[in-house]
Amino acid sequence: MQTHAVQLVVEEGVAIDTPDDASASDVRPPDVSSATSPKGRPLREALTTIERAASSIRIVPVLMVVGALWWGQAVLIPLLVGVLISYALEPPVAQLETWRIPRAVGAPLLLGALAVGIGGTIYMLRGEAVAFGNRIPDAAHKVAAAINGTRSDTPWPVAKLQQAASELENAAATNRQPRAKDDVTPVRVEEPTFKWRDWLWQGSHGALDVGGQLIVIVFLVYYLLVAGDMYKRKLVHIVGPSMSDKKMTVHILAEIDRQIAQFLWSRIMISGTVGAAIWMAFRLLGLEEAGIWGVLSAFLFTVPFVGPALVFVGAGIAGFVQFGTAGMAGAAAGSVAAIAAIEGNVLTPLLMSRVGEMNPAAVFVSLLFWGWIWGIWGLLLAVPITAAIKSVCERVEDLRAFAELLKA
Repeated sequence: MQTHAVQLVVEEGVAIDTPDDASASDVRPPDVSSATSPKGRPLREALTTIERAASSIRIVPVLMVVGALWWGQAVLIPLLVGVLISYALEPPVAQLETWRIPRAVGAPLLLGALAVGIGGTIYMLRGEAVAFGNRIPDAAHKVAAAINGTRSDTPWPVAKLQQAASELENAAATNRQPRAKDDVTPVRVEEPTFKWRDWLWQGSHGALDVGGQLIVIVFLVYYLLVAGDMYKRKLVHIVGPSMSDKKMTVHILAEIDRQIAQFLWSRIMISGTVGAAIWMAFRLLGLEEAGIWGVLSAFLFTVPFVGPALVFVGAGIAGFVQFGTAGMAGAAAGSVAAIAAIEGNVLTPLLMSRVGEMNPAAVFVSLLFWGWIWGIWGLLLAVPITAAIKSVCERVEDLRAFAELLKA
């Protein structure tokens, strides 16, 4: 009976031929214990090269996504802001729909009521806003004068080092400067002066851009509210015919709805409470434009870490400029610090307990990333975006490890 050879490949890439009727005990692996075997070395080097190439290929999609986020920010930022606002306004519109008010009517009614409320608030605070803007140049001048006075009285070590470095640079520049010849006219290059017209022109362009984005956001919110869950049903239909995929998609969308809506409403309540508390504290201290400080604090406290720090520093400067004493500056800054401590340790954990908080390190890293990509808009949108990403990762089996890194 003719036997056929069967080729067995071992780990080091060496092949041996055995008859198909040979027993397992008769098969002995070759002596390839050395990693530098002439036959094993090429295979190992090839596998190492393939692994390195695969690792490099995995990085390319990540870099492409980051580049797309930066390049498309003019479209993505209004889109995300509109989606988040529609999530926050969806419960009132749904409630109006239960009262027999169609979405095509309830959505503009709600948006109109919000516009009236915001416009009324701005109209009430218009006097304080003008006074606040007029006070900023005087405050900057007083702070600069105080710093210069402190430096002139007691020079700081850093100032001494800067003065010494400036003298060395002047001496070196004098030695390197060639002597002017008699027939050569020295030329002096003058720096361009600051022109208010150019500054106002650039500012008007920025205001027009912001106004255009606000209009786009309002229309996008209106269309999303009128559409209701139409796009969600379309997304469930797109995922495929598998019932398990449809169920998982429905669960993911429901979890995103719940967490983002609760997060936004909780954030609104926290900001409103913080703004009212700072307004009351500044009124008791006698600080001027307390209403503007309350509105700014409610807005800035939406940015973790950075916002409270800015309000803290600004309150200290405002107290020093108005009263001229370090005690009042400390009182104003201390009141902000006390309110921030209560907000961070009591109010936020109480209202955010059902939302599923993220750990501070994850929040800080998300602020760094989205702030680097989109600037101030990235700082405002970092936490909601990361919360949505966590909601998706918790429902996808392969991404639960990443969701675990984001959890508190």
